[in-house]
Amino acid sequence: MQNYVTLILVVIMIGGFAFIGVIATTTLALPLDFLDNTYVFGPITGLTQDNNGTIDWVLAGVWRASLPNATDASSNTNSSSFNAAIEMIRPDGTGRHTHTVTDFTLLNSSQSDTNSTFYNGTSTVSLAKGPALDIPTSVTLSNKSIISIWLDPESVDHHFGDSHTIFGIVASPEFDKSIQNSPLHNGAGNNTLDH
Repeated sequence: MQNYVTLILVVIMIGGFAFIGVIATTTLALPLDFLDNTYVFGPITGLTQDNNGTIDWVLAGVWRASLPNATDASSNTNSSSFNAAIEMIRPDGTGRHTHTVTDFTLLNSSQSDTNSTFYNGTSTVSLAKGPALDIPTSVTLSNKSIISIWLDPESVDHHFGDSHTIFGIVASPEFDKSIQNSPLHNGAGNNTLDH
């Protein structure tokens, strides 16, 4: 059990470092509206295991969302978005590949007594055979700090495991401010890409 806890902590740290590395090396590729406070975003981490409990894949990536407040009945679900890039690699460093989750269509949302908001819908998931369309997808936001992503296992040929949940962290306002104050983003509406 202690080995699993240690491994999970290592994966979370690697995911966090990978996210920071992605931001540090690809910030110029960010869309101009990425930091306009319309979206929340953060790193992704996870593991998949075989039937014996052996780790098959280590997952890392980034996600970005603009989802309505579940308590606001007037929220426009047409403007909802959720996108993710999930990199998978075997524990021995082989088999590295990337999947994307795009075209999220929100079907319904609800809020629990435990300060969690559930967003259910469908999305497109890129797979080796091509894009898988209309995949049942659930995104849960807990305490405005953690997200979990569930992709219907049967719809994606169990590629992410049988009941696999992918976890993400909501980037803190301090992290957001550090990006906004970076040399690559120099104020409201002024991005170095504009010059």
